[in-house]
Amino acid sequence: MDLENLESNPYKRSLVIGTLLGDAHSRQRGGKTLSKAEFTIAHCLQQADLVEWKAAEIGRLYGKAIKVHYNLNCNRASFHIAQSGRLRIIHRWFHRNHTKVVSGKIRFMDHPIGLSMLLCDDGSILKRKKSRVDGSLYYLSPCITIATHGFDEESVMLLLEWIEIVCGAKGYINPERRLRAGRIMSYPRVRFNVENSLRLWRYVEAWIPPVPSMLAKFSYAIEAFSSN
Repeated sequence: MDLENLESNPYKRSLVIGTLLGDAHSRQRGGKTLSKAEFTIAHCLQQADLVEWKAAEIGRLYGKAIKVHYNLNCNRASFHIAQSGRLRIIHRWFHRNHTKVVSGKIRFMDHPIGLSMLLCDDGSILKRKKSRVDGSLYYLSPCITIATHGFDEESVMLLLEWIEIVCGAKGYINPERRLRAGRIMSYPRVRFNVENSLRLWRYVEAWIPPVPSMLAKFSYAIEAFSSN
């Protein structure tokens, strides 16, 4: 990891974009002028260490002391930050008609920390179990998936195109079907095969926050890909 990158504009910008495309929410504030954007970052208490890491890092980059709030009843750790400059611009880049989207501005997520944040929030590692003829079990190499349920197909395609540009990992949409209100609904989920999962992992691995919840979440990828 190049520590000088931690102070660069691409790092700062990509961190915020990746967080927004993940689990963060943003809205405009400031009365009639809407001069500020407020970002809310929240995770379950089991991932409070990730919330604390994000609060410390975003606070460092924006020169603010950010307080993390813990709600035991809602099983939630969260913080807020409001700013009139870069945060407001990024909010506008990735919202259309009050809905979060991926736009052509994804090209400004040009540092690996952006995809790292997206994977921390919405990524998962498939650990697929198989049986041998003799009945013993083994695991296939891991595949990476990203839950992109909150985006329309156009947004997902833009995201896939950008991931392939920055790290060479080619993914595809693997529809996920769920029962909602008595109806089967189809949601876009991004998936990478083993070869492309390795490419993506190599791009982000040095930038995954070294907190216990994330080390546990990605433990199989760390173990399986470390020998490649």
